[in-house]
Amino acid sequence: MTPNDKRTFVDALKLAHKTARQPLPEPDVMGVFWKQLEPYPLDAVLRAISCHVATSEFAPTPAALLKHLPRESDGRPDANEAWAIALRSRDERDTVVWTQECAEAFAVALPVLEGGDEVGARMAFKAAYERTVERARAECRPAQWITSLGHDPDLREAVVTEAVRSGRLALTHAQAIVPALAAPVDSFDAKVAESNLARLRALVGGIPSAREKLDRIRAAHVARDAAATADAKDLAAARVADYLTAHA
Repeated sequence: MTPNDKRTFVDALKLAHKTARQPLPEPDVMGVFWKQLEPYPLDAVLRAISCHVATSEFAPTPAALLKHLPRESDGRPDANEAWAIALRSRDERDTVVWTQECAEAFAVALPVLEGGDEVGARMAFKAAYERTVERARAECRPAQWITSLGHDPDLREAVVTEAVRSGRLALTHAQAIVPALAAPVDSFDAKVAESNLARLRALVGGIPSAREKLDRIRAAHVARDAAATADAKDLAAARVADYLTAHA
């Protein structure tokens, strides 16, 4: 499994525990589940969980699930397929996606192959490959797929695309190798973004809030009332002056 499979794996395990009316294990125990089952492909692990639920009344344990997972289902190719993959590495134009054990075994067989003994090279490869795979499985190490890049870009894209489709390479890893596989990303211009942000701030700054609008209305009313009071005072003063003049 890959890190991208973890959520699906946890959801399936959670459902299995819920079916058994048991709580999901603590994070440290979940780490043990992941470490033991990571070498196997997600579909095989999900089948193992399903088989356990169908045959047991208890919540699954790593050991219980491993009983439903043959060691050969960890995604590593058998010796014959690995040999066919390894032979492609002799063509410098071709890109090869192979396991660490395949690469190591071919390094052992290559001198024999270059000496012209293809049968002997195949036998040497098979012995070395099965030995390294057995050791890796005993140590619970997951299959590690690595890429040997060839010179032909078209072959490179085709091989890497197929590796992603078969689950041997993560898409993020493939995108680093073949940029054409990356999803298009909209261009970002920092200057344009800052200019647009400044315009937005100016626009928002010019729009009064509801409180500001209310304060402005109140201020206008106060000013109008003050002006009316001043006019009334002036009118009263003028009348007093006229009265005094008339009765002088």
